[in-house]
Amino acid sequence: MHSDTIAPFHKQQSKTVFIIDDNAMMRSMMRLGANEAELAVLGEAGTAQAGLARCMQLMPDIVLLDLGLPDGDGLELLSELKARSPDVFVIVVSGHNDQDVVRAAVSRGALGFIVKPFSIGSITDTLIAARRRLAARQ
Repeated sequence: MHSDTIAPFHKQQSKTVFIIDDNAMMRSMMRLGANEAELAVLGEAGTAQAGLARCMQLMPDIVLLDLGLPDGDGLELLSELKARSPDVFVIVVSGHNDQDVVRAAVSRGALGFIVKPFSIGSITDTLIAARRRLAARQ
């Protein structure tokens, strides 16, 4: 087989993730979890505004989204991401585990909800499940 025929197939199979969280240590842990889940990390942002702009530019398959951002409400950002890119899988990562917050996130289109503090394993497991759901929908 010629390598030109392999590259496009591989590119179609790779799934991507973008991380939006204001805490550098949390972003690092999420990046490790994404790598363990065999996802390509396209980038990361520490603010809602930068995150939205980069997501619209890069069009990731999955977004890991913190709700507590310094320049905006994460739930509003979730709604905006889903409005602009309905097929994106958004997984909320938050220190708020109040049932109303979880319900609000799910009603706005979140695929999952991970409560901080979290282990890299919980991020990895959630991202593997998301990757499988992405593969199944194609």
